[in-house]
Amino acid sequence: MTTQEDMRLLLHVAEWTVQNHRHVMSAIRELAGSEQNYLIIARELDRVNAHIARARSLHAEATLTLVEWLVIVDAHQWKCAYCQEKPFEVMTHRIPLQKGGTTPSNCLPACRGCCTRRKKKSPDRAPLSD
Repeated sequence: MTTQEDMRLLLHVAEWTVQNHRHVMSAIRELAGSEQNYLIIARELDRVNAHIARARSLHAEATLTLVEWLVIVDAHQWKCAYCQEKPFEVMTHRIPLQKGGTTPSNCLPACRGCCTRRKKKSPDRAPLSD
């Protein structure tokens, strides 16, 4: 979990990446203020970009930004949206990716255990898919 001050800094860096349409890691490292914040930004930027690329490859909606993802994760206190106990590890989709896309309203943070249990419970992976 991050402090409110760290979260403000993370959002500032995320907004910079969106506004500048650049992901120059040396600039992001400098703006992040600490190595820990830099690693968080780098990991979450990679996560968002991978899900956006996957959604686009499936011709699904792909509008989630790094800022939106950080707000979602922070709203869940950096924990799994399902069990609300374990730290989140993956981004999941409420509606399967092919149908719901990678959008702010369709993406949630989850632990691997909850993600696996939900996939096994529902063969069509609704309401969750990764």
